[in-house]
Amino acid sequence: MTTKCFAGLCRLKTLQLLDLSSNELEGNLPRCWANLTSLMTIVISSNQFTGDIALSPLVNLTSLIVLELSYNDFQIPISFRPFFNHSRLEKIECLYCDFLLGTDEFQASVPSFQLDDIRLSAAGNSSVAVPKFLYHQHNLERIYLGEISFSGKSFLWLIENNTELMALVLHNNSFTGPLQMPSNPIPKLTELDIASNHFSGNIPEDIGTSFPGLQVLKMSANSFTGTIPSSFGDMASLVHLDLSRNLLSGNIPNSLGMGCSSLQFLRLSNNNLQGSILPAHHNLTDLHSLELHVNNFTTIPNSLSICHNLVMLKINLNHLDGPFPTAICQLKFLQYLDMSENNITGILPACFSPPDIQFVQLSKNRLQGPLPRAFLNCTRLQVLALGHNQLTGPIPIWFDSLSSLNILLLNDNHFEGEILSQLCHLSELSLITLSNNNLSGSITPCLGNITFRPFLNRIRIQQLGVLPFREPLRPYADELEIYQAYIVEELVPFVTKSNPRVYFREMLDYFSGIDLSCNNFVGHIPPDIGKLFHLKSLNLSHNSLSGTIPVTFANLTGTESLDLSYNRLTGNIPSQLANLDSLQVFNVSFNNLSGPIPQGPHFQTFDGMSYISNQLLCGMPVSRNCTDPELAPVTPRTRKGTEFMDMETFYVSFTAAYITMLLGVLAVLCINPYWRRAWFHLVEVSLRYCYYVVVDNLP
Repeated sequence: MTTKCFAGLCRLKTLQLLDLSSNELEGNLPRCWANLTSLMTIVISSNQFTGDIALSPLVNLTSLIVLELSYNDFQIPISFRPFFNHSRLEKIECLYCDFLLGTDEFQASVPSFQLDDIRLSAAGNSSVAVPKFLYHQHNLERIYLGEISFSGKSFLWLIENNTELMALVLHNNSFTGPLQMPSNPIPKLTELDIASNHFSGNIPEDIGTSFPGLQVLKMSANSFTGTIPSSFGDMASLVHLDLSRNLLSGNIPNSLGMGCSSLQFLRLSNNNLQGSILPAHHNLTDLHSLELHVNNFTTIPNSLSICHNLVMLKINLNHLDGPFPTAICQLKFLQYLDMSENNITGILPACFSPPDIQFVQLSKNRLQGPLPRAFLNCTRLQVLALGHNQLTGPIPIWFDSLSSLNILLLNDNHFEGEILSQLCHLSELSLITLSNNNLSGSITPCLGNITFRPFLNRIRIQQLGVLPFREPLRPYADELEIYQAYIVEELVPFVTKSNPRVYFREMLDYFSGIDLSCNNFVGHIPPDIGKLFHLKSLNLSHNSLSGTIPVTFANLTGTESLDLSYNRLTGNIPSQLANLDSLQVFNVSFNNLSGPIPQGPHFQTFDGMSYISNQLLCGMPVSRNCTDPELAPVTPRTRKGTEFMDMETFYVSFTAAYITMLLGVLAVLCINPYWRRAWFHLVEVSLRYCYYVVVDNLP
């Protein structure tokens, strides 16, 4: 916006509403705005305005009712003293602002305004005191004071001073001590968020009776101890409950399951809870999301089956055992399931086939047997992780029906047979690991037809929920029904750069890989693999692959980790690989490679361990000089040339020669009686000699 436009605005003396948000405006506010004496609402959020707000023309606009300054570069006194004469002011919003703690904060003065809505958060990690003017506010309905590092032992005065309070959000501050309850119930409070503070001690037993109207309660990332109070059952309107990342113990109380019949989001993860993941009898039929991971739960009750609307179930890292619960088969709307790192046993039931499932993580259990056709109709499935189980049989032929599959983890099982060409129909695949199985045969060339682009499609868990109003960061706070899309934080294990790693959602945006290591694959490496220029990691180690390294690997321009170790590869390392600028890990050790090692900027960073046990490789960093006359020929082996012995041919030839010699000796003994008698006499004398030697040496 130009200076001329600003000048035009300044002539609109009867203007009542000015919204210039999200326009990339910069500089100080025009001084002529002081002429806009009729202005009641000013919204200048999400720009690049600068300057001290105390010296701005806004301090002269005493008719202001709504003041929104978020996401700018203003310097704003935390006391808001420059606006104390704005008697009509009802709402102040200043999110991610640069607050100043001046001397006026300690001056005894009372503002003329009575706010009903205040929303403040600080830019950076600055720490400021709770503004003293808040002690004089009595009409507040919504308070958002997040991420400012406010300290203190109680916020109770904010609740007791404002009897009309509906929402109090204090997350990411530094409040300490035990949680205190008001002397009288506060029925109008519908949202309380005190997550990420330093509260400790037990959750008060009367929390449910003190806040009976709560619909959203977030107390995560504190240090609360003890059990979950039974009075939670008095919160009949509770929709969202988050007690995760505390030190809570004991069972989930029956009263919570029976009394909180409106509950849709329940997060109790990262505690020390035990027993059943839900009470045996409950009314949680509207539950959409159940997150109980990292606890000590041992039982999945049959009552889980009545949670018909459940779309997210995270119960990984517990102590659940026994067969896969058939109650989960009744969850027809399930989109996200994580039961990894438990002791689930037996065969995965064929009844588990939710049509909308997107994420299945069952790794590190004790599942057995072949894979049933459970996932046959799961066309929206993006992540299937079944690693570290005891699954057997071939890779199912119906995998090609999983048209949306991005990540397939079948490592550390007992799968056998060949890689089916049906896997090549998974055009969206970005990450596959089949390592540590009993797979055999050749590597199918059609894998080179999959692009293996990074996993850019985030898993979105769609949920329809009813909340009292949108979070204070969002506009239109009086909307009651909202449609929420949750972006899931997946954790995907994968071995790359010779190390096991766990990739988070953001990392997967830039990662793709193939891991076929520790199997029984034979034959040549398909040259078509060289077409996968998006591939970040390729691991074919610990197989029985033969032939040469394809020259087409020079096209793997995006590859950071290439492991071909522990195979039977021969010939030269293609010199073109020296141009792979992204390569950080390269390992061809324990092969039969020969000739000079490519020399390039990246290849100079690989030490001798990358080439160990290749007797005919020469050049840096190995100790053999390529001009050494004793070095064997470096050409790939042919039928007429000298080369490393093919061990399979050696074993076959040795066995045949041994059998032929043995049969020849037996034939001579059978035909010639003289030699037969002489042979048996020699055997008898030898046995007698051995006998006396043993007897003489006995004690």
